[in-house]
Amino acid sequence: EGNVEKTLALSMSELMSQFKPVSITAVNQCSGNSRSRFQPRVPGGQWGNGAMGNALFTGVRLKDLMNTAGVKTGSSQVQFEGLDRGRGPESKGSHIYLKSLGLSDPVIGETIVAYEMNGEPLPMLNGFPVRLVVPGKFATYWTKALTWIRVLTEPDTNYWMSKAYCIPNTPRGNTTSRDINEGRVEMIPIGTMPVRSFIITPDGSSKIPVEMAVTVRGIAFSGFGRVVVVEFSWDGGKYWTKTELGKDYGQYSFRTWETTWIPKRTGKYVLAVRATDEKGNIQPDEVIWNPGGYLWNKIERQEITVGAAK
Repeated sequence: EGNVEKTLALSMSELMSQFKPVSITAVNQCSGNSRSRFQPRVPGGQWGNGAMGNALFTGVRLKDLMNTAGVKTGSSQVQFEGLDRGRGPESKGSHIYLKSLGLSDPVIGETIVAYEMNGEPLPMLNGFPVRLVVPGKFATYWTKALTWIRVLTEPDTNYWMSKAYCIPNTPRGNTTSRDINEGRVEMIPIGTMPVRSFIITPDGSSKIPVEMAVTVRGIAFSGFGRVVVVEFSWDGGKYWTKTELGKDYGQYSFRTWETTWIPKRTGKYVLAVRATDEKGNIQPDEVIWNPGGYLWNKIERQEITVGAAK
């Protein structure tokens, strides 16, 4: 609905039968994933590294729906509304969850309205009956229980675009809470997920035998493009070596990696991993603080202990 030639009202059966189905494998990551790492500490769920997932989604292209409705000249954004409801700041519209994408954003062409996940109907907790899948963007854009799609002629200034899920427009950091509270810093919505990588095993829970081969494994992804290089370090990041990448399931999917390492001495080691995507973005060894605790992608490190072989 909105600034279109004709308003569409589609049932599930019509959505599934009248439009060509497409599938995409994509990472869905909370914007506050790893929030507990930020210093100074910030409010919100104190996530570790677990607020993410990767799945195969099937649905219809958002672009096909928009073309059928006929987007009129003068349109600027597409707004999405789901069935999520809740209490929020008065007069801010926060009791209704609304997110928007600019019509000029290339992700519009990749976005789908999904009704299946991994070949099965969407589970209730994952957005049944349909949800928006916005590959490369943080989960805040992946509207669950999607009910309305509106084409807007003006920028969306609702609470969830102008207040919540926003970061300071200060790429070099140096922002304080006081700067934000006193209105000295422009706040902009978060968007694309930066490149990240993780060490899955070893996880530091048990000793590793000295002079025995250890398989180090993990995952990596980036919202900006395919992961093309993952590097491993056994000395905390002083020396790096390339790892072997697993199967490529598409530019928005997890990419597994692994390497073999033989520790030569007993004692403590700090393993590290960093990824590079096809756009040349390299995982940094510093993070820019923000008051929401968003966009953490600092190089991951894992301390392990190597003991004498028995």
